[in-house]
Amino acid sequence: MLNVIACAAAVSATWLFCSAIPTLLAFKRAAESLEKLMDVTREELPDTMAAVRLSGMEISDLTVELSDLGQDITQGVRSSTRAVRIAEERLRQLTNMAPPALLQGIPRQETEPKGPALARTAKELREGIVKGRSVLQALLTLTRFSRLALNYFAGKAKR
Repeated sequence: MLNVIACAAAVSATWLFCSAIPTLLAFKRAAESLEKLMDVTREELPDTMAAVRLSGMEISDLTVELSDLGQDITQGVRSSTRAVRIAEERLRQLTNMAPPALLQGIPRQETEPKGPALARTAKELREGIVKGRSVLQALLTLTRFSRLALNYFAGKAKR
């Protein structure tokens, strides 16, 4: 009976070891793959980390430059606003000052459109630019027409 139990135990142990061989081979392949991965990581990680550090420093520098640029833009807007206010105040002072001829006898009529002086001045300037463009365009059209007519008559005279 003891021999049967010992024989059964030996057969069971042999069967267990034989069935464990594929699993042990899979563990060996996994260990080799892990070893290769660790080698590649050991080689590539320092360069990658240096690139990440460099990118971080560049992002930090860019953030500082953007902050400085934002402050410069803010200062520019403030100074522009200040200049516009000063110009508007001066235009108001000029429009509020009546010329001496008006004060001497000509009654002053309210023909000024309502609104800020800067807006009126900008509107008048825009209208002046539009009129100037139309005059310039008319002159250019007249010049083109005269050149075309001159070329036509010069070509006819040669024939």
